[in-house]
Amino acid sequence: MTFWSSCLLADQFPIPQNHIQETPMKLDPRLAKRMIQDMNLSGLSPKTQASYLNAVNRLINHYQKFPKRLSSEDLRRYFVRLMERKEVVPSTMAVYRAGIRFFVERTLGKSWPALDLFRFRRPRQLPDILTVQEVKTILDAVRVKSNQLCLKIIYACGLRLAEAVSLTVSDIDGARHLLKVCGGKGRKDRYVPIPEALIKELRDYWRTYRPTSFLFFGVHKSRRIRRATIQKTFKLVLKEVGITKKVSVHTLRHSYATHLLDGGVGIRTIQEILGHSSLATTAIYAHLSEKTKSTALPVVDNLVNSL
Repeated sequence: MTFWSSCLLADQFPIPQNHIQETPMKLDPRLAKRMIQDMNLSGLSPKTQASYLNAVNRLINHYQKFPKRLSSEDLRRYFVRLMERKEVVPSTMAVYRAGIRFFVERTLGKSWPALDLFRFRRPRQLPDILTVQEVKTILDAVRVKSNQLCLKIIYACGLRLAEAVSLTVSDIDGARHLLKVCGGKGRKDRYVPIPEALIKELRDYWRTYRPTSFLFFGVHKSRRIRRATIQKTFKLVLKEVGITKKVSVHTLRHSYATHLLDGGVGIRTIQEILGHSSLATTAIYAHLSEKTKSTALPVVDNLVNSL
């Protein structure tokens, strides 16, 4: 008998074999609801919750079995298959492991020692970086003002894409030259310096488009612009201007951090601006510059003024 034997899942009811082949198997709705409640109590972000739930459902669907029928060897073979076929990167396998562990330990109140056998570490690779001139070339080629400004604020403030599209009009503190970033990774709010030149652009943008809630809105002003819209714009512009580096919208954030280092901003200051929990995450950029004496805002001002 495996540790799953006591799990209260829907496999107590027989399921026709032809139905199993056609319909993806998922966690019983009752346990799925409980898992979501547990994740809410743990303060996990919606994105993490979706990833964890997906991890459990993928495991169930892979074997076409409900959890109480799975053994430790099943779990081992599952991860071996993912690793050997390179279906997902190590960081994704680490998320799968974390999601399954959360379900087992927090929702079921059980332990599954086999989970301790797996360690997935992705190689720490330096990201591709855009030069200031390349950033300028990209931004100048974006024709839709809202899309251009969204990309510019990602670079000029070191934002994640999800943070940029969630900005509201009230997040801009022009008097103090600060931008409030709400609900960042780990649900942590932070303030980041915003250049004077960008504040002026944002004021002009507001006068023209009159956003009422979200700074960058979609078809309706009450709805934020879609991340896919910004990603598609960025990809099309890269092709148009002939930049062949393997870069994405997130590269603007990497480039921002690197350019701050080049300008002499200290690594701990950059850590706070980027919202990194660990200095080690920020330190990946440290090889590019050892200057640490200037403050962030003048450097950011110069960067944006050069665009």
